[in-house]
Amino acid sequence: MIKTAFTCNALRTKHFFRFLWVWVRSYKPKKLVQLCIDETASYFGVDPNSVFLFGAARMGLYSLFMVDKSAGKDEVIVAGYTCVVVTNAIKYAGLTAVYIDVEEENLNINPDLLRDAINDNTQAIIFTHNYGITCEYIEDFKRDFPGIMIIEDAAHTFGSVDKHGRKAGTLGNASFFSLEYSKPLTSGTGGIILVNDEDLRKRLAEYYDKLPYFPWMANFRILLSLKIPLFSSSRCNAFLKKWMTGGLYITGLLYKSPPAELQGEMPKNYPVKLSPYFAYLVYLQIREIEASNQLKNSLCEKYAQTLEDIPGIRQYYSNRYNFVRYPVLFESSVPMKKINAIKAEMKRSGVVAGEWFNDVVHPKGSLRYCYIDGSCPVGESVSERMINLPVTVHRQLNDRDFVRIREIFKTHLGQK
Repeated sequence: MIKTAFTCNALRTKHFFRFLWVWVRSYKPKKLVQLCIDETASYFGVDPNSVFLFGAARMGLYSLFMVDKSAGKDEVIVAGYTCVVVTNAIKYAGLTAVYIDVEEENLNINPDLLRDAINDNTQAIIFTHNYGITCEYIEDFKRDFPGIMIIEDAAHTFGSVDKHGRKAGTLGNASFFSLEYSKPLTSGTGGIILVNDEDLRKRLAEYYDKLPYFPWMANFRILLSLKIPLFSSSRCNAFLKKWMTGGLYITGLLYKSPPAELQGEMPKNYPVKLSPYFAYLVYLQIREIEASNQLKNSLCEKYAQTLEDIPGIRQYYSNRYNFVRYPVLFESSVPMKKINAIKAEMKRSGVVAGEWFNDVVHPKGSLRYCYIDGSCPVGESVSERMINLPVTVHRQLNDRDFVRIREIFKTHLGQK
């Protein structure tokens, strides 16, 4: 079984050791960066000049705001079901976050409520492809509101397509992809920005060229921390996670978002470029992304089949989606006691269910910048009823595993 929900999606040990070999051999940094840029551009069918590699996706988002400060406009619309690092980027740029509720049917921003909220102060709209579920109406807003920067939050996917077959990340003026530990691609931390607007691209390029890299010690800590989800993702070595995490924590070498950042404080080294060597690690994963996505899609399809006639839950499976984790939403009629019992029994059986997102601004307890309690009732409700099953290339579940998952849900919820 999969012992943890926090695993590397597509990073394999062979990539890691190839990366170490290149690091030791001291390859030319510019060449490593260009390999990643060219491979990304080829995958999405865009100009390589449209690709920017940041030390984190949130830094790229912040940079987009900094180069697109429109006179008299200071509002950024975001879904009321998002991550704190997204709203923090809005805060750091000196802008105001405006939250619009999501639709339970697709977990993405409600288009009708969104249209009502757009006004003369709207600088940008962030459309989130939550869990990898493609937001289908981005082009409509891009066409109807040409003076507003349309940004895709593609942090949860690398390969989802809309109903017309177009890849998420290519529909708006710009998009960002996360490269953090458990995202579809990972370099420990990092982000890819695609810019589909020529004027915006030129301004971002000028800004980007002046940015530094993470300090050497920060990159070293990222590398050490990346080993934890990579080398503790299977049945045999899951026990290593506790020991590796503890060892790095005690020595001060564990790299993670500082608590102050979760409360809205701007961290050091923000923004920076992605290290060339970590860019090479991403390049290795993109080269094999189709095979990785196929493996993960097979796993998600099996999840969907396993749970298809269980009452009291909603699934979102489509073979067009590249899920970062497989979302399962309990109906509002299911008591929290049952939801918690299912999660606990799954954990005892070897599958740790994730809790993305456990708040309208995830994680729970983070700064809800500009959020007014009760303003996004669907997002608030969904965040309490959502669990997600692990998706990874490291461990494909067998038939016995799926039977056990089904038994757990069936025991507590019954069968249609």
